[in-house]
Amino acid sequence: MSSATAISNLESASSSTSHDKAAQWAEKIRSQLRLVAPYDDVDKDEYIPASITVDETIMEAPRRRSADPEAAALANNIAQMLYPGAPEHSLSSLIKYEKDIVKLRNLVIKQRKHVIDDATKRNELMNWDKRILKQGPWDPVTNPMSLDGAPSLPMPVKIANPSTLAPFFEHLSLNGTEEKSSSTRAAEEGIEIEEPYYNVKSLEFEKGVLYSDGRMDLCKMVLGPTNIGDLIESLKTNTFITHFLLGNNIIGPHGAQCIVDFLKEFPNRMDTWYLAGNCIDTASFKILVDEWVKSTSVTNIWLKRNPLKPAAANDLFRLITQTPHLRTLDLDQTELGDAGVAELFTKLALHAPEKPLSIRHIYLNAVGIGPKAAVAIGEFLASPHCKLDAIYATNNPLGNEGVAALAAGLKENKSLARLTLASTGMGDDGATALCEALENHPTMAVLELSQHFATQDLDARYNWITDRSTHAIHNLLISSTPMAYLGLGQCALTHTGLNTILEAVIASPTLLYYIGKTIYPQDRTAAAIKAGQEHVRLSKLARATLEKNVKGVYGDQMNYDEFHADQKRWLINDKTDVRKIDSVYRNRDAGLARRGLMKLDKWWDEDDETLREVMNNAVGPVCTTRRNKAKVEGAVGPVCTKRQGKAEA
Repeated sequence: MSSATAISNLESASSSTSHDKAAQWAEKIRSQLRLVAPYDDVDKDEYIPASITVDETIMEAPRRRSADPEAAALANNIAQMLYPGAPEHSLSSLIKYEKDIVKLRNLVIKQRKHVIDDATKRNELMNWDKRILKQGPWDPVTNPMSLDGAPSLPMPVKIANPSTLAPFFEHLSLNGTEEKSSSTRAAEEGIEIEEPYYNVKSLEFEKGVLYSDGRMDLCKMVLGPTNIGDLIESLKTNTFITHFLLGNNIIGPHGAQCIVDFLKEFPNRMDTWYLAGNCIDTASFKILVDEWVKSTSVTNIWLKRNPLKPAAANDLFRLITQTPHLRTLDLDQTELGDAGVAELFTKLALHAPEKPLSIRHIYLNAVGIGPKAAVAIGEFLASPHCKLDAIYATNNPLGNEGVAALAAGLKENKSLARLTLASTGMGDDGATALCEALENHPTMAVLELSQHFATQDLDARYNWITDRSTHAIHNLLISSTPMAYLGLGQCALTHTGLNTILEAVIASPTLLYYIGKTIYPQDRTAAAIKAGQEHVRLSKLARATLEKNVKGVYGDQMNYDEFHADQKRWLINDKTDVRKIDSVYRNRDAGLARRGLMKLDKWWDEDDETLREVMNNAVGPVCTTRRNKAKVEGAVGPVCTKRQGKAEA
């Protein structure tokens, strides 16, 4: 076969493939338009029936203004198939096609909002009781937990095609805002939406959302190292964005360096840096800290699921003590380990600043806190220089010894208002010491002692609080401590023990939320049946007390269901900073997962080299709690053999 013939055959095959793709898209779009046609007159603020589901892949339909020539050509071919017969060189077919795509995309956006609004709590369907009973009280000697912390691997993702990000980047570079009229690209491709529940005006592109409050949302859009430079370049000319949301984008050390370069030029541009799941290692974190400490604008930094490691302790100390207005720091699942946390808080306990530190909220969930780190945290809590409002330390191997060490510090503390210790292997000794230490505490309002939904995934241990702790919990609630939230969740207390606690709930003038449910099935003895009946009666009275207290705080117009749906969140979290990281992308996926309509992948495929490529030569998170127990010899970067495939024998 001649080379000319071979080339001709290749061109013919390529043309045939392109035609087939266009035909498939045309048929899909045609069928979707027929599906929604009966609802063309539905008001823009109304939903189409839940039984009508628009294909989500419509969001990926080729656009005529795509930066990718092949995608643009494909859009033209689809338009011609949908609307044949247009005069030569006429754009009428393309214009009609674009109107169809915008219409369907808008319906997908509304559909996603509907799913989130109606999301159910799948978590409640889990059978916690059997899991907790199977574990029983945690013994750290016979059932040890790692003190390294849970693996910091990001969620499995694929790096985005640059053409899907180009419209959003161009809009940013033109100093675009949430207004559709703020750039020519937005006028053509932006979709005006409202953030679900909060109704904040927003502008959505194929990838990327801007909110009227200055948030830039690219969470889970997966820029990777290949696209982060273009994002940073586009932001240099944008003065609207103040909250940088880039969760689970695996930008790696190269991406960290791009952000460092931006910070050197614009140290005070951003208030919020949300960088969860980005493969930022110890060395990359250091150079970020070098710049963040110079900023007078940054107030909150979120670093969940980045492999900071114990070696980052000194840089964390610098960040906390030298960043003038840093209020919130998220270190969840960063593999700091017991050693790293102990070093950080030992330094903080010995630090005597000239003026109070600005740090108020610190997230330390699943970082490996054991007794050693708990002692150091307790020493800082007891320091007169500690002004912390919240510590979140769920899914850590604290056990009774660690909780007792925290309690010792809390006896002297005067500032802490929120403390979460779900799934920390706590037993009665720890719970009793903690509640006794918090009696008459001047500020403690939120205490979470329940079980966390990710306990098993993170190889943590359930709490085991029994009737032995009843009186300590009861006495805490009737003391002068201004408790507003107490979470016991599914626990090893019987109805008899819970009834004693309910009596204190009923008498509380401050409590707004309480939950405590026994993990034991109803016993058929006369005493147990009587206790169960009394539990039902007291629970109704407790609910009435909580409803009354809620109205006393939020006004008579606030019913308890509305409080539970929104305001309860702000008891646990600081609204000022946490609202700054709300993302429609994260919320959509979470809502779909709760409904069972989407599976959130947890483990990377066996042959996926994405993380290795992201990290290149940087040492990153190596997953040690494997599904397959495979060995990774000479691995560099975040290598996870917690795969869907089979490990080598």
